[in-house]
Amino acid sequence: MRRSLALLSLATTTLVVIALLIPLALLVRRQAGDQARVEAERTAQSVAELVALTVTLNGDAAAVEAAVGPLPPGTIVILPNDSVLGEPLPGQGSLVATAAERQATISNTVEGGWEYALPVIGREGTAVVDVFVTDEQLTEGVSRAWLLLGLLGVLLVAIAVWVADRLGQRLVRPISSLATTARQLGGGDLEARVEVGEPEEIREVGESFNWLAGRLEQLIADEREAAADLSHRLRTPLTSLRLQAEKLSDDDERDQVLSQVDRLEQAIDQVILATRSVPSRGSGPSDLAAVVAARCAFWSVLADEQRRSVEVSVPDHPVEVALAPEDVEAMVDALIGNVFSHTDPGTQFHISVGAEADRPWLEVTDEGPGFTSSHVATRGVSGGGSTGLGLDIVRRTAESVRGSMQLNNRPGGGAVVRVWLG
Repeated sequence: MRRSLALLSLATTTLVVIALLIPLALLVRRQAGDQARVEAERTAQSVAELVALTVTLNGDAAAVEAAVGPLPPGTIVILPNDSVLGEPLPGQGSLVATAAERQATISNTVEGGWEYALPVIGREGTAVVDVFVTDEQLTEGVSRAWLLLGLLGVLLVAIAVWVADRLGQRLVRPISSLATTARQLGGGDLEARVEVGEPEEIREVGESFNWLAGRLEQLIADEREAAADLSHRLRTPLTSLRLQAEKLSDDDERDQVLSQVDRLEQAIDQVILATRSVPSRGSGPSDLAAVVAARCAFWSVLADEQRRSVEVSVPDHPVEVALAPEDVEAMVDALIGNVFSHTDPGTQFHISVGAEADRPWLEVTDEGPGFTSSHVATRGVSGGGSTGLGLDIVRRTAESVRGSMQLNNRPGGGAVVRVWLG
């Protein structure tokens, strides 16, 4: 905006200055020429008075020359006997014969300048006072005046552009502040507010933005409180589940159930902590291969009950990813749980881990019906009556480390989910 205002002012002021200075420059040139012509006429008339007095009393050339004295450059007197007083300039004298013949004053533009011939009638005939003004004399001082006018025009344009730039800066400053505050708000600083300033339209925008920021802060706070309260309510049934698990007679089975109860308690604690503060994802690192192997061992019990064949392909060496172990576990559980939720019992699936060009990946393949739509990864969208959050959790987890998630269908039937982590 600031640059646009400056350019607009430059264009407008330039047009106005040109429209003003061109006629003014022509007027200056015309006035300079008129002034030179008037001065020539005055000179001719003053010389003609002396010549008229002399030729009336005595037509002798010496007497005339003594009476008029030294003539200015460009002024000559032609006596009736064709004697010439003064030094004629090149091209001067072309109107003398006509003025003497007509016995009338003649002036005209001739080659090299402007000429003025004034006849003086005496006893011995007609004398002519001729004044010649060169082109240089007609335009004397015009170049200097044009230079001053040009400098004045440049000064006016510069002042106009400077004023427009100052005005643009005044308008752009609150807009830049608004953009900076918007970026701060988008970066998670919910307390960021814009300083409201003039003009009135921008002030209204700033006030509306501050109201919106406050409303967002309140909504996010309410959502966090609601999530925290909901998570806290889960502690009661979780405590009951722990008491029931402790009554199991099988030691291995009891230890396994209690271990999962502890893990669920930790997950609830993390939800409460996350909703009470600004959410942040753990930075890791963690071993993707180890986490996948551990989670597959956990899900293998349910897979055996549903007669599912599970193939796990993980490398022997660690595959590090920039995620906290609990985030990787949540992602793996979401992918495996998606298979159990959307395929029939007995459906086989395969889990593999690898890396290409230092980019770790995790892939889950099943032999079910595959994906019926490309929108199943959208948050809240589900094809099997679930919450529709599983694939969205996977996608957001991958994107938090600049990764991505790819959904495809196998040529022979089934779904393929590949997650790039980094």
